[in-house]
Amino acid sequence: MVKFYGYRKNRQWVATWRSTTGSMLSQGFDTEQEAKVFEQNLHLIAEKERALLKKRKRNQVNSQKITVNDLIAQYLASQGNPVTQKQNGYHAAHIIRAFGQRQAARLLPDDAFAFIAAQQARGVARITANRRLSVLRAALNWAVSHHILSVNPLRELRLPRAEAQRLEPPTRAEAKTLFDAAAPHVQRVIVLGLYTGARIGPSELFHLRWADIELETGVLWMPCAQKNRKRAAKREIPLSPHILATLKKWQREDAAHGYEYVIHYGGRPVKSISRAWHGALKKAGVTRRIRPYDLRHAFASNLLAEHADYKSVAELMWHDVAMLLRTYQHIDRQQKREAVEKMPNILKLPNGVPAMK
Repeated sequence: MVKFYGYRKNRQWVATWRSTTGSMLSQGFDTEQEAKVFEQNLHLIAEKERALLKKRKRNQVNSQKITVNDLIAQYLASQGNPVTQKQNGYHAAHIIRAFGQRQAARLLPDDAFAFIAAQQARGVARITANRRLSVLRAALNWAVSHHILSVNPLRELRLPRAEAQRLEPPTRAEAKTLFDAAAPHVQRVIVLGLYTGARIGPSELFHLRWADIELETGVLWMPCAQKNRKRAAKREIPLSPHILATLKKWQREDAAHGYEYVIHYGGRPVKSISRAWHGALKKAGVTRRIRPYDLRHAFASNLLAEHADYKSVAELMWHDVAMLLRTYQHIDRQQKREAVEKMPNILKLPNGVPAMK
């Protein structure tokens, strides 16, 4: 609204309007034309704002109908790390199989518990079922942050904690037997996993090139899976003198053919050794479950068993000390016995046997 206030000495034409918060605002102008142009511009801005809000409301209504399948597809596409995308995609496939055509906004906590029950009926470990649900919850949270959903329908879901199954890493005898039975490219995985603690897979070891290894100085620069602003793209790992001669032999063989990657099959980079690994286990006569990743556990456990410095081992593993001791330290019976035998004979009992009455 524009009014003329003759009693004012200047800016006698005043435009008055109500703000979005409900309060009244005003601004003075020297001429009526200036005031009316300003008022007209206010009306145009208000109309655009109403149109935008109407469009956003319509989009929000439509987004509430998005299916779990479409939502997870968008969430996975937003992830920059291809390794993380592949891992999450593997677990998300089970979620899509169960809920793919359901509207994401209509999911209920009971659906999550039913999914866990169905997974366990298939023999899937509870921790794996929880991991798959974590991908769904992450996708729902992402949808809320990107205004695709107004709320996460599983925001109140609390899953009972499931302990990860701890597999004992290969013993020294098992590692040697497995090495002798393995194919050449798997032998390289065993040596580097056991002596460097590398993550076995495309995130680290399978990306290792000969250019990353300084055989003269005995240093390996491992491509790191955990890349962020606080950490470098590669971490330094001093090489054990036990493997230098073997690495030099492999390096000469690969240089003669122009092979770039340390882990390769016929010169081609390796993406998985699952079939060759299980073949080596069978040939070696190892019947218990041992994963390639357990070589990393063996690296940490063997160093700690030899009383290596905790901080140094944690740095080599690219973890903190708490994570190292909680996850990677495996104690065998002999270590437990040695620990108990360090207990002093406080009660001065004869021959360490408690007195009997």
